[in-house]
Amino acid sequence: MKANPEKRIRKFLFFLGAMAAALGVFFAGLCGAAAEEGAPAPGDEAAEWTVLIYVCGSDLESQYSFATGNLQEIAGVHEPENRIGTILADVRDISDLQVKLPGQVHILLETGGASEWHAQDLGMEIRTDCLQDWEYIPGKGNENGEFRMLREKPLASMAEAGTLAEFISWGQANYPAKKYALILWDHGGGSKTGLFIDELFSGDFMALDELKEALAAGGVHFEAIVFDACMMANIETACAVREYASWMIASQETVPAKGTAIGDWLQELLYVTDADGRSLGRWICDMTQIKFANEEDEQSREMMTWSVINLSKIERLAKNFDKFFAGMNEFYVKYPLLLSSFVRSVFHTEQYGNGSENMMDLAGILYEQSLRSVADESLQWEMQDALAEAVDYCLRGAGKPAARGLSFCYATNFTLPELDVYARNCPSPSYLALLDAISPWTAPDEVYQQVAKLPEMAELPGSTITIHKTVLEDGVPAFSVEDENNYLGAVTCNLYKMDEETEQMISLGLVPALYETDSGIYHWHTNGYWASIDGNLCHLEMLTIPLNGNYDILFNIPISVDARRWNMRSGYRWKKDLFEVYGLWQGFNADNQMFNRNSRPISSVTGQEYYLIYPVVSEDGLLYGEYEPSGPMTFQRMVNIEKTLLPPGNYELEYVLYDVFIRQVCLERVKMTWDGTSMKITDSAWEGDQTMDISSYYTKNTTNFSVQDVEKLTEN
Repeated sequence: MKANPEKRIRKFLFFLGAMAAALGVFFAGLCGAAAEEGAPAPGDEAAEWTVLIYVCGSDLESQYSFATGNLQEIAGVHEPENRIGTILADVRDISDLQVKLPGQVHILLETGGASEWHAQDLGMEIRTDCLQDWEYIPGKGNENGEFRMLREKPLASMAEAGTLAEFISWGQANYPAKKYALILWDHGGGSKTGLFIDELFSGDFMALDELKEALAAGGVHFEAIVFDACMMANIETACAVREYASWMIASQETVPAKGTAIGDWLQELLYVTDADGRSLGRWICDMTQIKFANEEDEQSREMMTWSVINLSKIERLAKNFDKFFAGMNEFYVKYPLLLSSFVRSVFHTEQYGNGSENMMDLAGILYEQSLRSVADESLQWEMQDALAEAVDYCLRGAGKPAARGLSFCYATNFTLPELDVYARNCPSPSYLALLDAISPWTAPDEVYQQVAKLPEMAELPGSTITIHKTVLEDGVPAFSVEDENNYLGAVTCNLYKMDEETEQMISLGLVPALYETDSGIYHWHTNGYWASIDGNLCHLEMLTIPLNGNYDILFNIPISVDARRWNMRSGYRWKKDLFEVYGLWQGFNADNQMFNRNSRPISSVTGQEYYLIYPVVSEDGLLYGEYEPSGPMTFQRMVNIEKTLLPPGNYELEYVLYDVFIRQVCLERVKMTWDGTSMKITDSAWEGDQTMDISSYYTKNTTNFSVQDVEKLTEN
């Protein structure tokens, strides 16, 4: 793209006002001369930093103005002479004082990807029919700075590798510096999905291999790459960018829509321009934590994770990651019971998002007792040490206490197209060989140029599970299992209620099944009680999978506020038998396979009307895509979720079995009646034994749902 031929004036005034008044000295000579727009001005070669901020606005901007909110933070960044002048204003004996002015920092932005922008008050007329590049000129004193539009170029998807690469190479060519930082702002979906949603190009997103392609074509080695996007602090992303940057700053968990404390850390960079990427990363982590500590947003504080990754140490970690799965593969063939013990440790690790992305804390699997008893001790220590070396800095909120800086993708239940994408970004051929063996998917040929092919799981003995069905004294259907190799990982229960007026089946959601260690029986354990708010039953969308008696669960409770679907994000503490409400979150968007960063504290909606909403389910378990709203309710400052006795009526119960690879099998739904004290099975479906090969059931639970707008259902 050629530069605009028009001329512009670029002035850089670094002076010490207060010192000039005291000494009669005016620091000059740093003023820029007229320069061709988009071309370097004299003196640009001395710049310390060029910060490239790639802002794909998406629905975060068009619907909620969150990108504009970050632009407003940037607009408060000012020139650094104010701080120095204040410090020197009262200095009397300064004959020997030597003052080093901060180096120059260029702040460049590219905007696009959103159907509407809201930055007019900042003097930015951001267009939607083209891409625009901007420079931010810091303000003086208490005045806001200025965003200057440098060029416009034809509209293109910001999720295309070529679009990002062109912005990078243009920034380097026209604003050279000693160090470069790249800020990637938008949605993120972890290792499976990647990042960005360009809503002008049908929700186009950028997979990790495309990000790698963009960085390679851009031709810049970055001092730091910052992911202001959800769930990008993972080993797959680190491996994708390690050749093109020294440091990576990212979050394992979903990122609040207000993003990092971008104004604060940019200001600090202008003051301390000789900082490196490590220092910049620590500022971002600490200042972002302070930003949300000062806001009444418990959910963002509790669920926060940020880490600074030393990319020069990732290669060692990746090699040990592959050795880890090579050990799993040996157990897979020779010692399936040890394999089961090996992979169960994954269930105990910290999980991120809503569970569908399968992002697990990498350190968590290294500290499990089940792993310690079977894993090679030297490898385990080596991997722990490599991880500690790679994660230079890590912070986390109280809701994610076990986050240790890097995740990995437990891709064992991905669909075949998802596995095709993941294979392009997975750093371990041994891992891909295992995924090939336990699923219908076939790994690329290059995998088997490095590792041996494993036998299919169905070919191995002991891959079947036998279900022995029974009925408890209170009428609840239950079962025990024969599981030779201990492949069964967890059991949950879906509960459905018949709406007597419409005769539609309403889903009340998913809860853990209780396992009785003495009898070996799995059963629905709520004793006729269900979560409710003000006596109204809730739909519970389970975000974490229980295992081995750990029934602490993170739930979404879908609601409608202002005719839009939100999730009341809630945690259930098993030992306390207590629900805690963290706040509102818009959750996972099934249309674009990304997490919505929009969250709100309960205090922001106190006094507003809302509805509890429920999915309507067909006889074969498919969703109608509609909701049956509850009666109107009013937010109180504190929302209490309590257990309420189910009303008498017709219900259906469905058990969901998870193997140790998190693959799901739904048993046939059982029809029951509830009279307020006991259950009674009303059909003959729950009888006899059932044998199944879990490895052949490569499906996902069909009861997950996502609807963005429920206005029609709440109008009345």
